[in-house]
Amino acid sequence: MASGQKRRRKKKKSASGFTGRIWIPLTAALLTSAAVFFVFMFISDHNVDTSYGGLGLGEVPEMNIYQKSKFKKKNGLMKYNDDIYTSKAGIDVSTYQKEIDFDKVKKSGIDFVMIRIGYRAVKSGKIHKDELFEEHYRGAKEAGLDIGVYFYSEAISSKEAKEEAKFVIRNLRGKDITYPVAFDMEDGREDDRHESLSNKERTVIADVFCYVIQNNGYEPIIYSYPNWIYKKIDYTKLTKYNMWLAHYTDFSNYPFHYLIWQYTDKGKVDGVKGKVDRDIMFVKK
Repeated sequence: MASGQKRRRKKKKSASGFTGRIWIPLTAALLTSAAVFFVFMFISDHNVDTSYGGLGLGEVPEMNIYQKSKFKKKNGLMKYNDDIYTSKAGIDVSTYQKEIDFDKVKKSGIDFVMIRIGYRAVKSGKIHKDELFEEHYRGAKEAGLDIGVYFYSEAISSKEAKEEAKFVIRNLRGKDITYPVAFDMEDGREDDRHESLSNKERTVIADVFCYVIQNNGYEPIIYSYPNWIYKKIDYTKLTKYNMWLAHYTDFSNYPFHYLIWQYTDKGKVDGVKGKVDRDIMFVKK
């Protein structure tokens, strides 16, 4: 009412003699309970289940034993050789690298390529296949290059991490993948969906993704860079999985072992127009 006063009404008795003072609160209580149950189920299905994890918990992190003097770089191509390890040269590509001549890439000394298979959009949260994945895969395969893939994650729950991993697996059916399948989550922009997550939640998401990939017969690997590893996840809980380290320098002082090193994002490779990420993979003799 305009005056702000509420009109009081007499409560009529029901045929049974109840005034409704018991029935109405009881109904409200039941509806409230149902609402709480629904909300709980909704949240449980979408939040990070931090009790799920530890599947990636391996031994104490292996230390980085690569020797600076054993790296050789010629024409932008990084190589490594010591008593334990030799190396393979690689690049990683996505839709941003168009019209790649993979035969020229192969002849330039590149052994493998990591191809973006897909990504989750920041705003919509929808999963998309990389527009050039199939084309890049066919070209690399025909050129005789070893192939791995990576997925750019914006997952904010265990459910979404599983969804991303299953998307990758579905799109790898019938394909010859000889190199790892990488989980890539990183700081890209202020509105990243995962920005509000805790380190533990991000760690669990990486764990869930890698576990599903591994459980389907592929080798998972975590793509990351020192600042992310130190500040955004707890890598000591993910030591079962290899690391693909992004560190743009002539020699990385990152203390733990890494399988692949992305050492520049400004590489020049014959067959690729413009700049491309260059990688080195360490192979035990």
